[in-house]
Amino acid sequence: VSSYFDIVQDDSGSPYMVSFVRGIALLRLVLMNKGTAFTDEERVELGLDGLLPSQVCSLEEQITRAYNSFKRQPNALSKYQFLRGLQERQEILFYALINEHLEEMMPVIYTPTVGDAVANFSSLYENPRGLSVSPQNVTRLNGLLDDYPLADTRLIVATDSSAILGIGDQGYGGLAISIGKLALYTVGGGISPFHSMP
Repeated sequence: VSSYFDIVQDDSGSPYMVSFVRGIALLRLVLMNKGTAFTDEERVELGLDGLLPSQVCSLEEQITRAYNSFKRQPNALSKYQFLRGLQERQEILFYALINEHLEEMMPVIYTPTVGDAVANFSSLYENPRGLSVSPQNVTRLNGLLDDYPLADTRLIVATDSSAILGIGDQGYGGLAISIGKLALYTVGGGISPFHSMP
């Protein structure tokens, strides 16, 4: 799936992830980071011992804590920023939280709130995500694809950002539409985030 991790099956056919990175590099790998849900055994095995708070918390406890933080946000755009920040730190928790509260969070992840996020993208932008193809780099497309961190892309949500939600050309900011759609495809349609590219 990636040069950082792979998904394999045990003897019974159940899938599990194998990490090729350890320590702080693993915590920076948002697709694999479980935060405080790493067990004591996993922390030792993966070089995480001492890098996380000592208390092991279940995913359910993390969902409750994250949902309470989400509810404390003063407006929809702040809620959007909270969810995108969570997605950039810990996708496992991000998708678990959305899955549990999909009806409430769908209008924040996608329309109507994503329109505000697109319009304010330059002031909200924090981390790169997805693949950006432009006139300046289109001749190097094969190299761009080779450098993309996920090797088994099966679904791409692309935009030219020229007519975003009736607010016109938004340039790179239109990527927020692709990110939001893919999040909904993952939760609502079962599309693996390991196989998608905004």
